Amino acid sequence: MGGMGTIHEANDSIIYKENSLMTINMLTAALDEGVHTFFYASSACVYPEGLQNNSDVDVSLKESDVWACGAPKPQGLYGLEKLVSELLLHQTANKLEVRIARFHNVFGPRGAWKNGREKVPAALLRKALAIRLGANVPTELEIWGDGTQRRIVGVASRNANNAFVKEVLKWEPKISLEDGMRKTAEWMEGEMKEMLAKIPVDKQSAALLRLQSSEVIDLAENATTFAVLLPITTRGLASPNECLSNLRKFAQSLARTTWRDTRQVGGLRFHVKVYLAIDEVDSDILHKDGAAEHVLVSEGVYDVTTDICTHAPGHVCAIWRQIARRAWEDGCDYFVLMGDDVVLKDEGWMRDADAEFVKIAENHCVPRGFGCVAFTDITFPGMPTFPILHRTHLDIFEGDVIPEIFFNQDGDPFLYQLYRRWGCSTMFPSCISNGVGGSSPARYTQTHADGWTFDTLDHATVAVEMWLSEYHPRVERKVTIDVVVPSYRVQMRFLDPILNLQPSPTCTVMFVVIIDNPSSASCAELEAKYGSRPDVRIRVNEENLGASASRNRGMKESAAEWVLFLDDDITPKPDILVEAEKVVRAHPKAAGFIGNSLFPTANSIFTTAVHLAGVTYFWDIAAKMPEERDMPWGVTANLMARRVRDGVEYSVQFPKTGGGEDIDFCRQKRAFSIAHGGEGYLPAPDVVVTHPYWDGGRRSYWRFYMWSKGDGALIKLYPELTYMDHAPNSAEMLLISASLAALGLVTYPFVHNAWLPAMAGYLAMSTIVANIAHDLYRHVRHNSDRTKAIKSTVTGIGWFLAVVESSLIRMASECGRVVGLLERKELLQLGRRFDWFTGRAGDGPMNEERMNARQRFFLLVNIMIVLVSVRF
Repeated sequence: MGGMGTIHEANDSIIYKENSLMTINMLTAALDEGVHTFFYASSACVYPEGLQNNSDVDVSLKESDVWACGAPKPQGLYGLEKLVSELLLHQTANKLEVRIARFHNVFGPRGAWKNGREKVPAALLRKALAIRLGANVPTELEIWGDGTQRRIVGVASRNANNAFVKEVLKWEPKISLEDGMRKTAEWMEGEMKEMLAKIPVDKQSAALLRLQSSEVIDLAENATTFAVLLPITTRGLASPNECLSNLRKFAQSLARTTWRDTRQVGGLRFHVKVYLAIDEVDSDILHKDGAAEHVLVSEGVYDVTTDICTHAPGHVCAIWRQIARRAWEDGCDYFVLMGDDVVLKDEGWMRDADAEFVKIAENHCVPRGFGCVAFTDITFPGMPTFPILHRTHLDIFEGDVIPEIFFNQDGDPFLYQLYRRWGCSTMFPSCISNGVGGSSPARYTQTHADGWTFDTLDHATVAVEMWLSEYHPRVERKVTIDVVVPSYRVQMRFLDPILNLQPSPTCTVMFVVIIDNPSSASCAELEAKYGSRPDVRIRVNEENLGASASRNRGMKESAAEWVLFLDDDITPKPDILVEAEKVVRAHPKAAGFIGNSLFPTANSIFTTAVHLAGVTYFWDIAAKMPEERDMPWGVTANLMARRVRDGVEYSVQFPKTGGGEDIDFCRQKRAFSIAHGGEGYLPAPDVVVTHPYWDGGRRSYWRFYMWSKGDGALIKLYPELTYMDHAPNSAEMLLISASLAALGLVTYPFVHNAWLPAMAGYLAMSTIVANIAHDLYRHVRHNSDRTKAIKSTVTGIGWFLAVVESSLIRMASECGRVVGLLERKELLQLGRRFDWFTGRAGDGPMNEERMNARQRFFLLVNIMIVLVSVRF
């Protein structure tokens, strides 16, 4: 519908061209398809203006009046186009049936009623309803014209003569003007009330006041303008000509990919305006005689504004801020942050970007223009480079496109991560290529904004929240979670389910995979399969750094509020992200959450022994302590942490394969959280993963030995969480045995007596036998209720052998802890034990361990006495 604010002299040429093309295209299609009847909606504007100028006379216009004054003189080019189209249709009357109706004012429910597209009846009704609905609005009714006309502005008087239509079609009006207006008013009032319900109460009067006036649309000026923000410099290039050559390539790509959008007839109109920012040191070369502008104009980019910039060398972000503000003040609609060596690949990126913003608004119930849309950078797949923003963003931040903290890096991901917190960041298919930079070295020294993912991002988030609370209070933030997976093995059978996890609609998730084995043959497959996804970030360490360093790198890549650490060999429950969101929303001040890491049913002696040895006890601690309000710690196979600027990382002093770093990490995160008014770690028993047995369940004690070698460092790090045992453990007794053996070998040449080595052998044998015997007693009799809880298919003699092997696993673990103490020269820590429950279970675990130590030592002494008695 054209409307009273649209059909006027300033729009005549555009309306004529577009309407005529639409009619010709429709007619051509009808003829091609053999359509029988063609109905054409014409207009009363085809009648001569001379018949409608006298406001004192009622004019009843009949069909033949078009030719009543000689040569036709319709009302404006709009009326002329309608008349010409009528004549065109009459020329095809021998090929199809033609029917034409000349409508006067079309109105009624579901018709246009605002924004300059409405007819007079709708405009007057809207203004009257705005007065009635508003408590504090003026009661004047705006009427266009001089007040004497009885029709639309520009028409003094005009009525339809229905004699011909009644004669031919036996038609006459069945709905009076009064009834039609009443029905329209009832429908329109419902629309207005629905609109007002979405606006804060204190803003409703202003909205009603705007509805009391009619808009005038200038179609030429109504195009959606994309401001291309383009800094250029000769720095780092061989010559100024290379800069101009890059600019020419960009201009060619810009002209080619926007040609259709800027010349589209009908529908949305687009305009591109380049804001060229020239480095001050290049002003004589690139600005003098308009060399840079000439390149753009010569390639068909005509609307160019040039700024000379005096910022520090390489300060790209400051240049963006300068020209973005100017474009915002010029009233541009979209802002595209570009570089001087970029080439646009896909035609239609402007209309596609606009459509992407429409989709964001519809899918997330946010205002039109809210969000960030990034190009697909084929030189840096998956990274949101060169974002597109709507002027809504600059309205929120009062003309600042990005904060001042940014120098020449991180501005793009900042914008993407900011709107990700509402799920309103997206990467659309239109592609660009970046000649220098991206994942390759840039022409300038790259300067990153330290800590932007914390305070800078949080402050910007608050600013957006405040704006939304004022103008769109129903829009809510989403929970942001980043899943960090360090991977040495790069096994696709495990990574595929992780990378295909789905969150709820109220949560946004990104996946960060840190490959710790650069020579892995599966790297290429992983990159090919997931490298182009904007929610997947794959980084490869230059060398094997270990799990802790890889997790630290993953945290640095993250900008989410929460980080979920998963091992690269687990199988997550499909709803793990949904359950993670639930605990986050329930406890937003927690330091983190301990997930539930399960193992498959043990079906071998060794896997059963692993459970009996207790080395996996804490993997499912969340299920064992579901009501605990301050969990001791959790394993990093399934651990969530709140991402705050606390400086806490995984310590690389622990072994690369792990052992103690998870406890240290949890304790540090907990301490910071509690010191700043938060909570400690909480259990999340429904956040479930299944961990396979290592190496397919093949027998190996090395992993448990290395774990303990690392976690022994906790004794010195956290003395307040340790206690002195009542007797040496198996490793300490074996250390005594080895010391006696060594002493005996050293003294043998002098005393010629092998008594000491023999005693050392008996002591070692007694230690092993005592530990096995005691474990048999514990698992078969004393703590049989605990062992029954272990999920195992092993029975009979197999169970007996599993208990024996569990003792060997436990002793290997204790040996690793002692070896670690010796290597770190922490001899004074021998005999001290770490309280794995960190005091959360009281003195029970400590007392039980001390009791076990006393009982084992008692057995050891008795076995030793027997052996010595037999020998001597």
